Amino acid sequence: VNYVRSYNDQYKFLGSTQDPIFGTTDASIYTNFSISNNLTNVSFGVNPILDSAELVIRFVGQFAGDTSTALNFNVQLLNDKLSTDSAYHSNSIAAKANSNINFGGKIRVRSGTYCLVLPLDYNFAQYLLQTESNLTNNTAFQNAYKGFCISATNPIGSAGSGSIRRFDLDDDLSGVKLYYHNGTSVSSKGQSALFTFRGNDALRFNHIEHNYASGATQNLFSQMSGDTAKGNTNVYLNSFGGTRVRVYLPTIQHFADSVNVSINRAELIIKIDDSNLNTYYGVPANLALIASSADGTEELVIDQLEASDFVKYGGNYDPTKKQYVFNIARQMQQIITKKIVNYGFYLVNATPSRSTVIRRDNRSDRVVIGGKNNLAFKPYFKVTYVKYPYDK
Repeated sequence: VNYVRSYNDQYKFLGSTQDPIFGTTDASIYTNFSISNNLTNVSFGVNPILDSAELVIRFVGQFAGDTSTALNFNVQLLNDKLSTDSAYHSNSIAAKANSNINFGGKIRVRSGTYCLVLPLDYNFAQYLLQTESNLTNNTAFQNAYKGFCISATNPIGSAGSGSIRRFDLDDDLSGVKLYYHNGTSVSSKGQSALFTFRGNDALRFNHIEHNYASGATQNLFSQMSGDTAKGNTNVYLNSFGGTRVRVYLPTIQHFADSVNVSINRAELIIKIDDSNLNTYYGVPANLALIASSADGTEELVIDQLEASDFVKYGGNYDPTKKQYVFNIARQMQQIITKKIVNYGFYLVNATPSRSTVIRRDNRSDRVVIGGKNNLAFKPYFKVTYVKYPYDK
């Protein structure tokens, strides 16, 4: 499994799905929370009494899987603070309590907007409401309350069941909402307070678990177990950076051995296997083809570096032809003139832009691609060039 960086931005994924091709994927959220607007010396009155409490996250519409499956949710308190000094990845975790402070929960409408609403334990929320020593400022608050691990399980677990949704933690509706009244005043009912997931102190990441032994197609499971020959039929680009595809073009460095040539276009055409299309699981809007260095690390291809070249580089999905096309003419020209060495390429589920191709944690779509021996969906490499028989 390929683990990737999980970035500290507002959009995070939560859920559990049993993909009939890719197996089980679980997405959980680790996040801290804070006093809204960085207020200090917060007080909720002389005798605040909790009526109810809920954790709310706005749903922004993107999903993978069958959203009709009712998931089970868990909210656990963190025992360790999240750190600004840490680079969190999709396999990162933080120490958390064993107990669950959430009971039930589902997608509900809040202020005309779909949100995930998770009722919270009364004792925890009442302590949060009444303990003013922890409300002096956000430093004291986050020392006392480290944050949450929010996770989900799919109780059905059959092929195609469960879903993973995309949420906005920075939305005005997202946070820990307390509803309370002042115990000394009957007329004080209906008051509320919100502790947010956003702000300068916000830290959050996605923890992703891919289980190819649980429901994945045998061809994919065999490849993940080391049988690379299975890739001759199909290869698989999973969500959240779970897989990447190694691409070899082993003879291109010899293209100009007998005569000098100028490469006009060098197109790699990647065909998706549309026999594996599924209503519940979308196809990525684009992919990226990047180079491998000598030690196997990823490098941008030259065609991604300049804006004028990037227009020709491609990588967008063509829904009519059901394919992705990459033009790496400049990269190939450098290879055949011996200015760089051909160590192969990687096909990755990421936006092709040089500034964002490193990001793999923001994609719930996945795709099945034809391998080199797949007659119906075989990829091919097409080169357009001009011969120069004499040096000039």
